[in-house]
Amino acid sequence: RAHQAGEGVDVDDALALDLFRRAASLGDPGAHEELGFAHSTGWAGVPEDTARAVLHQYFAAMGGDPRGQMAMGYRHLHGLGTPKSCATAALYYEAPASKLIDVVRDPTAGPTPNVEKTRLTPDTEGGDGGQARERDVVQYYQYSADMGNADAATAIGRIFAVGAKGLRRDRRRAYRYFTQAAAQGDADAMSQLGHLFANGLGVRANNATAIGLFKAAAEKGNANAQFGLGYMHLAGFGVERNEKKALNYFTKAAEQGSAEAQFHVGAMHAKGVGVRRDYTKAFYNFNLAAHQGHAVALYNLAMMQLAGAGLPASCKNAVVLLKGLAERGPWNRRLESAHGAYRARAYQKALVKYMKAAETGVEVAQSNAAYVLEGARDWRDDGRLNRDWLDDGDRERRAVHYHRLAADQGNVGSLLRIGDAYYYGVGVGEADRNKSAAVYLQASQRRSAQAMFNLGTMHEHGLGLPKDLHLAKRYYDMVLSTDPKAWVPVKLALWKLRAHRWIDENWTEGANLGGAWWAQHLGSVAAHPDLALAGVCGVLLAVVVALRGLVSLFAAFDPSTRARG
Repeated sequence: RAHQAGEGVDVDDALALDLFRRAASLGDPGAHEELGFAHSTGWAGVPEDTARAVLHQYFAAMGGDPRGQMAMGYRHLHGLGTPKSCATAALYYEAPASKLIDVVRDPTAGPTPNVEKTRLTPDTEGGDGGQARERDVVQYYQYSADMGNADAATAIGRIFAVGAKGLRRDRRRAYRYFTQAAAQGDADAMSQLGHLFANGLGVRANNATAIGLFKAAAEKGNANAQFGLGYMHLAGFGVERNEKKALNYFTKAAEQGSAEAQFHVGAMHAKGVGVRRDYTKAFYNFNLAAHQGHAVALYNLAMMQLAGAGLPASCKNAVVLLKGLAERGPWNRRLESAHGAYRARAYQKALVKYMKAAETGVEVAQSNAAYVLEGARDWRDDGRLNRDWLDDGDRERRAVHYHRLAADQGNVGSLLRIGDAYYYGVGVGEADRNKSAAVYLQASQRRSAQAMFNLGTMHEHGLGLPKDLHLAKRYYDMVLSTDPKAWVPVKLALWKLRAHRWIDENWTEGANLGGAWWAQHLGSVAAHPDLALAGVCGVLLAVVVALRGLVSLFAAFDPSTRARG
């Protein structure tokens, strides 16, 4: 991988491929995953071979490689080189999802793992992803906390407790900031201190101290403290085990929006702990927690939907949840690494990483790979992308391929790019306006204003669709109802449409009269209405400029103006 990415050594794809093959022969699952990528994409001159790609990804999955498991799950979900099977996809996705849950359940592991998915667009070019602003905010909080602000002390304590926002985890410093805020009566800081003492994080574990802090904060209505008291009573830590009291505390915290409390209420109903088993209530509370991103709640929802516990079984919904969990795992950090390489203008390195993540079914990686490929011509010209790696035809074909994958997962922007590819004949062979219109229609059904505008233009000029000015107007009007910000281009298009209709109607009338002048002049106008409209706009602009010149001329001879001069 070092030779593949040029990290510490020169880029050498041939040597990297050889090393992957040798490692795979020894049974290394990560090497099998790399070879699956190579055969799927044709990397390093390897012939594209879907069957071999599937074989290597299968070996990677059986060896426990999360990326291989995700790749196989994605293939079975969409039938890419394998039989389409939701049940099989669920089995593959469950493995990395359960690995994520093991990490989340470890109280010493830090924050819930999550992968930053930055989508590449022209608007994101040239920025730093907000990192500079984030650093400024953290520094402001630290300064305010050091000046005695309790809210800032609690906020910076939270950051140090988990290790985020560019700061390393330091629970001793977190304890210091929480203690400072708690001394000023901050209930949130008290509850955070309670959790540190309850779990022995950065301090020696002390259940009595934890309970005292939880009670003090709970009296102020703090949901986190109420959850803490519920957990202590459920587990019997420092108090006598009491499931009824635990449920009562969890319910109070859940009503205030605590995701942890909502999850525990759901778990108690699912298992019948302290209450009669009720899968419907369990599902309801798991769903509340899941909407806040609670990983274990999401996993339990998926398992309930697979088993049909408390609701009709739904493999499709379960796979969506398991896939989302698998993509949050630390093994998917290559997506963040790809974005770092892109910002550093190491475009070939970024492209390879995005393509690898795309193999595992990450939609953002697929659309980003297409975005990098679409800009590759310019980057090759200035030496930032290997000229021999992709020729223009292969680059365009691959860009459309990744747009197709992203569109199949609901990316409307990629669907538009596919429509453009058919319209202009880029990456799909010859231009096909009929297919372009069909794709734009799909995008418009997903409320894409741009697709509606394109369909309006195609109906107006009869490009791939029957010429129908009435339908063209309807599509332009739909753009306004979908995206009011498009008022200016839509109004211009409607004015142009009126001019187009006027030209068509007057040409018809002139032709019926049989006038030679009409036939000679309006004939060319009707054939090129856009050019005619441009000429009218040019004349109007000239009139405006001339009028402004006359106003200035009259002002020069105005006696009152000369007097003021």
